[in-house]
Amino acid sequence: MKRILLLLATFLLLVACARSGEETAVTPQPATPTPSATEEAPPLLGDEDFIVIATDAPLPPFTEFDPFGDLDGFVSRLMENIAAEANLDYEFVVTPTDGVLENLASNPGRDFDAAMSRLVIPEEPPPGIAYTQPYLEIGQVLVVLADENRLNSYRDLQPGMAVGVVQSSEAEQVARTIVGVNEADLRNGYSNSVEALQALVDESLTAVITDHYVANYFSQTYSDQIKVVGGNERDAWINQKQYGIAISATNIALLERLNAAITAVQTEGNVERLTVAWLLPSDTLTPGEPRVVASPNEMVIGVVGDPSDLDPAARASNLTSWEIKINTMSGLYTLTAENTLEPMLASGFPTISEDKLEYTITLLPDLNFPDGSEFTAADVKWSVDRARSLGNFWVNSYLKDSNADGFADEDAVQVIDAFTVKFVLQEPDASFLSLLATPPYFPISNECYNEAQDDQSSCGGLGPYTIVSWAPGEQMRLRANPEWPGRRTPAFENILIRFQADTAVMRRSLEEFQSIDIAWTGLPYSDFTTLQASDANGDGQPDFRAWSGPAAFKSYVLFNQELEPWDSALVRQAFALSVDRNQLAEEIFDGSRLPLFSPIPDGFPGHLPVLPQRNLELARSLLLQEGYSTVVPLEIELWYVNDGRYSDAEAAYATALQTQLEETGVFKVTLSSAPFDQFIGQINQCNLPAYLLGWPSPGRPVDYPDPGAWTDIFVTSSTFCPNYESPSMTTFLQEADEAASQAERLATYGDIQQLWAQDFPTVDLLQQPRIAVAISNVNNVQIDVMGLMHYELLTKGGE
Repeated sequence: MKRILLLLATFLLLVACARSGEETAVTPQPATPTPSATEEAPPLLGDEDFIVIATDAPLPPFTEFDPFGDLDGFVSRLMENIAAEANLDYEFVVTPTDGVLENLASNPGRDFDAAMSRLVIPEEPPPGIAYTQPYLEIGQVLVVLADENRLNSYRDLQPGMAVGVVQSSEAEQVARTIVGVNEADLRNGYSNSVEALQALVDESLTAVITDHYVANYFSQTYSDQIKVVGGNERDAWINQKQYGIAISATNIALLERLNAAITAVQTEGNVERLTVAWLLPSDTLTPGEPRVVASPNEMVIGVVGDPSDLDPAARASNLTSWEIKINTMSGLYTLTAENTLEPMLASGFPTISEDKLEYTITLLPDLNFPDGSEFTAADVKWSVDRARSLGNFWVNSYLKDSNADGFADEDAVQVIDAFTVKFVLQEPDASFLSLLATPPYFPISNECYNEAQDDQSSCGGLGPYTIVSWAPGEQMRLRANPEWPGRRTPAFENILIRFQADTAVMRRSLEEFQSIDIAWTGLPYSDFTTLQASDANGDGQPDFRAWSGPAAFKSYVLFNQELEPWDSALVRQAFALSVDRNQLAEEIFDGSRLPLFSPIPDGFPGHLPVLPQRNLELARSLLLQEGYSTVVPLEIELWYVNDGRYSDAEAAYATALQTQLEETGVFKVTLSSAPFDQFIGQINQCNLPAYLLGWPSPGRPVDYPDPGAWTDIFVTSSTFCPNYESPSMTTFLQEADEAASQAERLATYGDIQQLWAQDFPTVDLLQQPRIAVAISNVNNVQIDVMGLMHYELLTKGGE
């Protein structure tokens, strides 16, 4: 198809030549008079399958020039489609629009066969001109915020309501002439429609008038933020303009040919496709928080931030990531909302060998992954082997590693038959059953995942929900999984998780718009306390309902026991007796943290409150036994993290500890601090004597649902340099690892906690429960000891 771009200095400077099928070179010439209607037109030698089209350029986005100087744009691309349907060859001639229609009417076929640019079809065509049927129709519409309920039509606009338009646009003309917006309310300083819509979202405007296709696209994309008054159909249009191709009224054959082609192009959806590609602005809209009430048929959960990954083999996943994984995948065993370990994809508990190194597990048959592939023992092996190859610590540190290369052996996971799998451990460890309920051991489909780590995967696994869609930074939709073998069918078929920009957005979404049902991860404690007391309508009933779960974080002081005076258990005990945990919780953290009297948080299986209450007299007595007194004070240095890693109150926290310790009259405390990166480097080199820390890393759960996840690293690992040695503790830990049952293991952790209260390898201080606030009719918010919400239990309304 020929498309020759002819640049003319002025209109009607075409060399009259026979259209013999050869390309015609055209050179700009000096201006000459327009031929009159009485002059004889040159004979048409022509080819009725070849037409010359006059256009004006640049008039972006209808017409513009590409980097090579060729004509491009909506009109150019549309004509390609029309010409293909009409079986026409054509060339565009770029010329000013003035006089083109007159020339086309008076000299049909001599210089042009048609004109196509930003031509609006008038009610009455000029003499001698006919227009094709419209290839494009554009209406102006009114766009408002999604929760705007005062405006059902542009006629409802009132003085004082600011209306935004693009400067010198059709929208501005409509605003002035049809809508009647006064100058005080008209905001016409916007260079494009997205700028105006952004001002609307930012609440600087009441409404925006813009082209319907722009309004429809953005209102459908961001339906929770903006809407078109009157809906997305033609009835909502304030006015309309139709765009067509102008030809000579005498050229009936060409008119019919073009009309048929336009109909075909429209039917095939090509006009709509080109409208999106060329006429929609490329700028992006920052939509802000949703402004529509959550659907009663969908549970909407708001969280601040995004999941770190959705790959079960990932090592350092955040709370949101873990929570989505346990709701879209399952392990052979699961931690229930009631904090018990139960079989999930396994048909029962494992058969454990006499040496406690081999766990043989029978799987449930007749299950399929979301991609349709069957779940078998081969999937278990492939999934765990994949995590091993990706270097997952919790796989490689537990499973058999004969050559001690840091990677589990190939035969550490064995397929016995299609529905039986065996795990071989490096050494006995009863916590392995708990690990089988964590993501690194979740079976996934090798037909959906690949070998490499894929943090953005939406494959999921055999959980209570499947992932329908995921828009990072915006939202994730989940749907109940019919293949999930759990004991309850999820109460809600659909779950929507909104990833919100900050805490203010999340609070407003809940409080003002109720566009979320639950404000969850990231909820500040101040919002938690304020919202649960809210009664906006004064009916005596709270507007919201508060929920809390077990602690997912603790703070503690750890001692380097190679250094004096921390090598003395009596000094460590005196430190513990000097601390007033209740005062710290209330005065420093306003109740967001609670006192902790064990290394294991309240509510966690096996927890015993064994640490002592404050007793200054006993603390002084113990210090006196060690040779310290008010006359001979004990000078100590206490370090804390000063970069906000754990809280913004760490300096005040450390200062309060300093004050409490010095109330003994014996401790004399110097405070020192550093950013965490420097801090942990000093700890790893055993350079610090005593230090205030938090566990686990902020925003992450502990690694597995077992009391050892809260204790063992502080007495068995050199990571924090405790330099704690105790034959009794070593014996207890070995007994716990070799326990024949979970009850026996928890009983041993009772002994471990009792010993902790004598030796004080750490002094645990405060714990921080997980909190949520929901609209008043949300029920069954259950949070397990990992700090994770179980979506399948959530209900709303009278359920």
